[in-house]
Amino acid sequence: MAETLIKQLLGRGEEVVTEVTNRLLSNEAFVEMLKKGIAVKEVVDGQVAVALKRMNVATRRDLSRMEARIAALEAELEASKKAPARRKPVRRKAG
Repeated sequence: MAETLIKQLLGRGEEVVTEVTNRLLSNEAFVEMLKKGIAVKEVVDGQVAVALKRMNVATRRDLSRMEARIAALEAELEASKKAPARRKPVRRKAG
């Protein structure tokens, strides 16, 4: 019973959201403001990226590369721990 009520409420909520969205998107003034908002966001995002680069802050891409490098180094370290130890040859002094 509770599931049915929840499904009905979700269905009605989806209908309301769809109706409001359709009304907003049919309003040309709203669509123009939305376009301007998106354009401003792109400019702001670009400026933030420039500022972060100037401050030498690592990007997500940089962090991903570092994480991959750390994982590779950890794997090498583990492999070297498991490999049999090699002895260095003893050098004898001539004379």
